[in-house]
Amino acid sequence: MYHLRLKIFIFLCIGGLVITVGRLVTLQTFSVQQARREISNLRILPAEQRPTIRGKILDRRERPLALDEPAFFLQIKYELTRYRDRRWREGRIRYEISEDEPRSEVEARLSNEWKDPIEHLNRAIELANLLADMSEKDISDEIDQINDRLWEMARRIWWRRRNRNKSWDDYFATCDTIEPEKIVMIDLYEMHKSYPLIELKNEQDLLWAQRVLVQLEGLEIKPQAKRSYPFGHAACQLIGWVGPVNENDMELFEDNEYMYYLPGEVLGKFGLEWIYEPVLRGRRGEVIYDREGNLLEKKEPEYGRNIQLTIDIELQQKIEALLADPTLPHHGKLSGAVVLEAGRNEILAIASIPTFDLTTIRQYDYYNKIFNDPNAPMVHRALGKNYPPGSTVKPLILIAGLEEHKIRPDEIIHCSWQLPPETWPRCLLQRKGGCHDNRWQYEGGNIARNAIRGSCNVYFSRLADRLDGQNLQQWLLRFGFGQKILPTPMPDDIAVSAPFSRQIPQAHGNLIDGIQRSPATDISDLPKIPTYEKRWWGMGQGNIRVTILQAANALSAIARNGVYKSPRLVYDEQDPFNDHNRRQIPISSETLAIIRDGMHAVVYESGGTAYNVFQDSDLLQRNMTLYGKTGSTEDPAHAWFECFAEDTTGRVVVIAVLIEGGGSGSGEAAPLGKEILRLCNEAGYIGTKPTVEPSVELSD
Repeated sequence: MYHLRLKIFIFLCIGGLVITVGRLVTLQTFSVQQARREISNLRILPAEQRPTIRGKILDRRERPLALDEPAFFLQIKYELTRYRDRRWREGRIRYEISEDEPRSEVEARLSNEWKDPIEHLNRAIELANLLADMSEKDISDEIDQINDRLWEMARRIWWRRRNRNKSWDDYFATCDTIEPEKIVMIDLYEMHKSYPLIELKNEQDLLWAQRVLVQLEGLEIKPQAKRSYPFGHAACQLIGWVGPVNENDMELFEDNEYMYYLPGEVLGKFGLEWIYEPVLRGRRGEVIYDREGNLLEKKEPEYGRNIQLTIDIELQQKIEALLADPTLPHHGKLSGAVVLEAGRNEILAIASIPTFDLTTIRQYDYYNKIFNDPNAPMVHRALGKNYPPGSTVKPLILIAGLEEHKIRPDEIIHCSWQLPPETWPRCLLQRKGGCHDNRWQYEGGNIARNAIRGSCNVYFSRLADRLDGQNLQQWLLRFGFGQKILPTPMPDDIAVSAPFSRQIPQAHGNLIDGIQRSPATDISDLPKIPTYEKRWWGMGQGNIRVTILQAANALSAIARNGVYKSPRLVYDEQDPFNDHNRRQIPISSETLAIIRDGMHAVVYESGGTAYNVFQDSDLLQRNMTLYGKTGSTEDPAHAWFECFAEDTTGRVVVIAVLIEGGGSGSGEAAPLGKEILRLCNEAGYIGTKPTVEPSVELSD
């Protein structure tokens, strides 16, 4: 028994010794490895992020409408700009206060320490003022913006480290109560960077700045991408612009290490630059070095993707110049125009006058001028504004009447010398002392094709009155009225979060109650139309409203023999033929033939409302056939013209133009539409191009 106990004791001692030695070896090994890691980490420099390049916005021929170009900037470090920030100064003072050193002594000591950097900061502002076309106040404001962005970043990080489970709503409710002495102790990588202050415009400024920088601390010259808009005014309301990140933008992409916004970066502020921010933005790269300069890790940046539009920017430029031409009758009036290539329903041009300059819109004074302009240059008149359609709606009214069997093609609705009752619209010809009964007495009378030809208000108000109001609304919905029709395609692999669920801004028009509806709306769910309202709808007045794009798009469906497609502005790789929203409107070939016949007569036959504009035009000899419709409205007064042109190769171009305050469709809008058609012909989109460069043909 004794020997057994001895053996057990010896075994336990040896086991304990082994365990103890093992633990010592393990601890020593672990400690050595941990120490090595700590030493290694001390030798690794903080990760440096490499900038991305923002994607381009291109036109249909891949000409850049917005792109990043290299530029040289005088940059200033936050370590210098912060001396101008009273919040940072106050925080430093409070942090330094102690029982041994009261506030007055701390203020005196720090004031003495801050003399040199404050002097450098003032000299930096003077230098920037000499180099840039900016006032000292504007430069100081730029510095204040740098300080604001960095202060907000530090404040958010301080709060988040202590409130990881709370929402940002809690942050906004309490952020102003955070003491500045806490925020100044936050040390961020971004606080040791420099930020653009002014752009150096030329090589002379660059060389002079380099000489002066030898004497100043906290300034440096760096190349940086600058967003450029080569075509200036053209398509400005569509393209939009970028601007510096502000406080409200910091939370966008905040969970993405390589996409969250850094101070000094830009993001889309308006137009497609704003809508397609997730596509255009790209992702920064990253490099990590040790203190000996050895590259330890590298992540390449992912450049932003390009967005390609269907518009032809040169055609767009020429149309905008035409709309603003001081030599034409409509000069000084606000206007808009749309050109569609009907096959794929692509927008070749979509213009709105007045415009503004994208190259200078970020200048404070210019932006304020444009923003406060009573003519609202930022509003896209072809997309975002509603108008009564006037007589451009009459082909749709006739389609509804023929398909609902409320009228026969050869049935006469009399427009006589005798004026209709006061509750009924009068015809423009009656106001001039004539009537369509007299005009068409040897041509079949005031029948369907002649009513389109002469745009007879009496005919179409009487026809609209025969139609059921809900059926009429359904027909207009089928052609895209009363709804937003321009889609905003987004690449399938781009995850769009709530802040970026953005659509191309557009008005949806109005049928009866201002509510947006779709063609699939059950007819029983459509509101009733008062009888007197229907009569005015027949001539495109009353409370019916459309956009210029909607009017062009409805005509495009007629040109495609009743095939509806959504218009396209941005190319979508998933839908190359634009067939996603394709549908057949139930219109017979006989009805379409009558509509075409009447619209052909508008241009080619005496008594047609656009005949005088086109009768001597050489466009009629350029291998294309035209179908047109004029329109005029009162209260508000606007002038319309729309047409489509077909050539023998099967190409079709649709044009719609509106002049706010225009006198008449035939007098002002049709001549303008004719010149837009000429530009389309010369650009090679329709008909045979002229053999010699033509001069601009002004119409009577």
